[in-house]
Formats: sequence, C-alpha cells, structure tokens
Amino acid sequence: MEENKDGDSFQITDRRSWLEDEDLIERAPTPEKRYPSFVEELKGRTELAEEKLKERIQDLEAENEAFRDRLDKDMERRLEQQKMDLLRGFLEVTDNFERALQAFEQTSSLEELKKGIQLNLELFLHKLKAAGVEPLDVLEKPFDPHQSEAVGVIPVEDPNLDDHVVEVLQQGYRLGEQLLRPAHTRVGKYQASGDDL
Repeated sequence: MEENKDGDSFQITDRRSWLEDEDLIERAPTPEKRYPSFVEELKGRTELAEEKLKERIQDLEAENEAFRDRLDKDMERRLEQQKMDLLRGFLEVTDNFERALQAFEQTSSLEELKKGIQLNLELFLHKLKAAGVEPLDVLEKPFDPHQSEAVGVIPVEDPNLDDHVVEVLQQGYRLGEQLLRPAHTRVGKYQASGDDL
C-alpha cells in the first residue's frame, strides 16, 4: 500500500506473469550489442588487420635482432682478421731482429749490426705505413701544439726559425687524420746578437 500527498492510500498490483518467476529473469539471455552488418564486417576486418600487423611487427623485431647479431659477429670477425694481418707484419720484423743478433754473434761488426738495424727500422716503418700510420713532418716547421709538445726552447740566431721546431726528440705519428702520438720537440726562440744593436 502506498499513500499519495492527500493521505489517501492505494494499492498497486503487478499482473505481469513473468515477474513472478525470478529465475526466469536471471535465465533470460542478455542481448549482444548488434551493429549493422557492414559495421560488423568492418570491425572484423580491422581486428584481423590488427592481428596481422602485430604478427608482422614481431617478425620484423626478430629479423632485426638476427641482423644485429650477424652484424656484430661479422664485425668481430673482420677486426680479428685485421689484427692478425697487422701482427703477421710485426712477426716479420721480429724475425729480422733475431737474424741480426745471430749475424752479430758471428761477425761482431758494428757496421753490419748498424746496417741490420737500419733495414729493420725501414721494414717496420713500411709495415706501419701499410697500416695507415705515418710519421709527422714537423722539423723546421712552425710549432703546432696540435701535433707537437714543446719540451724545451733553444735560442736561435736566424729570425726565420723563431717559433719553429728546431729539434725532434721523439717522433710523432698519425693514423689517417688522427694524431696517434704528438712529437716531442724543442722550439727555436730568436735572440738578436749583440752585434745587431
């Protein structure tokens, strides 16, 4: 029973038979959202395309990983080969030094030893040049702090040698365009003699 605003009471009776059986309500199928057929077809195509795209992305990631692995292995193999080629050249120089020592024991001539050492040095420099290493040409050139380290200053009487390298104490080398080791040098400093005053 319910009451309205005026205080009168009334009763509501629901005569829908299906409301009496609550199990029937729970067992009733929930209708699926239905779209027009062309929308369902487009939705299906989109889902299929998304699946194919995900599979393709996974395949590409696996291919990229395999490519990176192959590239790393190839790079390591090339570096090992280059290192072996370089070291083989140095072994030839070592063999020549051993021959020079054996020859010195037999002849004991300092002139022959000097000649052997000179030949080995030339061979070694040739091997370095083949590997891209070249000596720096800095003697009597203007001092360049990017190629040389000044370890001393020598007074010079020639004004043309002022701030020029006048002595190389240790040879500098470069590999291609990169400085491998700077030259250790002495730089000239012009000093006017007392006669010029």
